[in-house]
Amino acid sequence: MQNSLNKLIEKCRSNKRLEAYSNLTMSETDFKRVMNNLKIILPNDFVEINTLFRYDVFSFQELLDFCLEINDWNGVIKNNLELRKEYTKYSEGKSDMSHILVLADDDGGSVFMITQDSPEKPTPVIWCDYGDMYYYSIHKAFQNPHDEWPSFTKFFEFLVEQEEKKLSE
Repeated sequence: MQNSLNKLIEKCRSNKRLEAYSNLTMSETDFKRVMNNLKIILPNDFVEINTLFRYDVFSFQELLDFCLEINDWNGVIKNNLELRKEYTKYSEGKSDMSHILVLADDDGGSVFMITQDSPEKPTPVIWCDYGDMYYYSIHKAFQNPHDEWPSFTKFFEFLVEQEEKKLSE
């Protein structure tokens, strides 16, 4: 997996849009703050990518802002805690979102990463509609088609490809 991550990083270095935001990446303090507040372990590929690039700058999909410098206003910690609370409320306490990191959320659906107990383990990323996010939170099968990537690296690769496709149109 490290080899594909290295190739992706090299590809991203030539992307002018990503390079323009490379000075606004996450710091070690930011990663610790996310992990401490959400009680999750971030995977190595997520940390490495977000140390070099901002994944949330892509224009085709609105992703949660990981820039934690301004009290995480409308960012990842606040939104994840609110979503956990909301799912717990609607599932009457049956929801378990403790291992989830939501990367994007709107009325139509959610993109979330399933974190693991070790930073070396791959963390699948799922893009599903809002209802299926609820089903996942209560350990039920998805009811609708969804997209899934085996790791954050593969999801980031998808984002880069989509951005390149959009820019070429």
